Amino acid sequence: MKITKNKRGDKILSVYWFAIIIIVAGGIFGMVYVFYSTPYDTRQVEARLLINNLADCVSYDGQINSDLFSGGTLNPSENYLSKCHLTLNSGDLEAWKNNEQYYMEVKFYKISDLSNPISTLKDGNNNWLPGCSVQAEKKISNLAQCVERSFYSLDALGNQYLIKILGVVAKSEKNVKM
Repeated sequence: MKITKNKRGDKILSVYWFAIIIIVAGGIFGMVYVFYSTPYDTRQVEARLLINNLADCVSYDGQINSDLFSGGTLNPSENYLSKCHLTLNSGDLEAWKNNEQYYMEVKFYKISDLSNPISTLKDGNNNWLPGCSVQAEKKISNLAQCVERSFYSLDALGNQYLIKILGVVAKSEKNVKM
């Protein structure tokens, strides 16, 4: 007794399998291409890292840095932020060589008067600052990203201060798809 198998449909079935494999591979390629073709906007993360490093430089373990005081009063030098050892290297784009892509501002407030800062430290390109007020109203991706953080700290005498740090990162040519 001889059993014959009908194998005429195998050729047609293999063509469909190849078509399905090509469609699946094309779909995977398309999804990967779409996902990786848009640049990551890391400016918020960079601004948070900048603020965290500034906070550690100004106040560590809840104590304001002793270099910020002279004669028992808060009196930071103009170039204090340069002592924080921050490397603000924006890359090698030609447009950025003459135009800094960062701005940082540290304001100190006494607890008794939170409306008027007693001292302010600034560094970077303050031309990015007006974009922060616009970003508060509406999210616009082409503008610089602004992040603000505030915390409380003590001086050596136990006086309390509110410290507000603003970090601004522009770099829109590199991070934003136009």
